[in-house]
Amino acid sequence: MQKTNIVFIKNQLIKFLLEKTDIKKIESIKYIVEYDKQEKQEAKTNSDDIMMFWTLPEYIGKSLDIDEVCEKLVTYKNEIPLWIKIKISDNNKNVILSISKRFRKMKIINERHKTNKFRPILEE
Repeated sequence: MQKTNIVFIKNQLIKFLLEKTDIKKIESIKYIVEYDKQEKQEAKTNSDDIMMFWTLPEYIGKSLDIDEVCEKLVTYKNEIPLWIKIKISDNNKNVILSISKRFRKMKIINERHKTNKFRPILEE
């Protein structure tokens, strides 16, 4: 299966950063992925478990460029995190992505974020 949502997440990140922050050089920013500590519900599917225990652990807390982070946030079934909360570091050099432990298809993302033009991205 093609991981077409890599392009979708990249476009959404760029759109969010350009509209909601004063960051202009997107390619110079480093992205740090962490699990959302406020999420109460645990992973529910096999792909959630694969991402949580096999794919993402070596990337959690590490600085990645935009292409790397978008590649890692899409499952082998083309699912993406249910939400991605964005925090900008004080020096505007790092973007912290607090992600849901649950990964879902675009249909569910679209239903959950009906009024959010940056879906699945949430401003924190």
